[in-house]
Amino acid sequence: MLKGQRVVGCVIRVQCNIRVHSRSNLRPLAPFLLPTLCTYSTNAAAAKITDHHETRTNPPTHSKPTPLEPSEALNPPNSTLPPPLLLPPREPNLSGTQILKFYYRTGKAYLSFYKEGIRAVYRNSKLLRQLRTRIPKGKSPEQALREGLLSRADYHVIDRTWSDVSRIPVFGLVLLICGEFTPLVVIFLGLSGAVPRTCHIPKQIQGAREKLEARRRESFREGTVTAAQESEDFKDVQQLPKPIMAHVGRSLDLYSSLWDRLGILPTILLPRRIEKTIERIDVDDLAISRGGGVQFLNEEELKLAAEARGLDVMGKQIVDLQSQLGKWMLARKATSIVDLLSRRPSAWPSP
Repeated sequence: MLKGQRVVGCVIRVQCNIRVHSRSNLRPLAPFLLPTLCTYSTNAAAAKITDHHETRTNPPTHSKPTPLEPSEALNPPNSTLPPPLLLPPREPNLSGTQILKFYYRTGKAYLSFYKEGIRAVYRNSKLLRQLRTRIPKGKSPEQALREGLLSRADYHVIDRTWSDVSRIPVFGLVLLICGEFTPLVVIFLGLSGAVPRTCHIPKQIQGAREKLEARRRESFREGTVTAAQESEDFKDVQQLPKPIMAHVGRSLDLYSSLWDRLGILPTILLPRRIEKTIERIDVDDLAISRGGGVQFLNEEELKLAAEARGLDVMGKQIVDLQSQLGKWMLARKATSIVDLLSRRPSAWPSP
């Protein structure tokens, strides 16, 4: 009896030691271990699912999910968006020491923001694994959405999380090296493409929108789009005239502005990117219609949906965005997506 008590006591002490080390020593490293953890968790989940399927005699069935409220079906969780950035206020007439303390607190606020953004990617990756079980083998998320197996919220969790997870390794390395100076490095070196969506700071988002909308206006002012519209039906992306292809690419930021400065259009990569973007817009239109309409999208999702369709959002109110997206949904009944992308909203046809 005494021997058994000693064994139990040893097990309890070992478990306690493991818990202490996992909470104290490993927690600071968790953000940078995320790629490894995600890979391990994905492999473990896949192995578990495989073993489970091998023991079953009947093949798995993929039934449609329980109907959700319109707002829940259309709007992904807030974890797919950047968390709030809480910066300390700067008081006037600060002394030298006070200025240093202010910048130190500001750096700590940015570091906390980035860590929370990485934690959000990790939480989304767990949700992603759950949603993947709804997608039949051999089918894409777009096909699953068309069949009613995914809602718009589910689809965008999958789409955004896949993109964010792929950016974690490079961004984690930058964050590990630069620490509190990461925002400066990202902005001045133009590393926005390596930053997960959940780690985009407000200044970064606003700057990207300003540049994109200025580029879009310049593309419309060139006047080559209208001339090309008259002779094309826009059914085959591969056969699009170069002016249309270039405008769609600029309007949706599908290729770097460096190509424009060089006077070269990346015709090898651009048609495929346009095709994939059109498919995303098409299934998103379907999901919005099926989920109740644009009036159930929250403010941030309205902006993202408008940007994805080549619409300006800077300085627009919610009612303006709802009106533009509503007009887009109606015009879709009369023409193709590429046709709408190549025209100003005032020139969209009516059904």
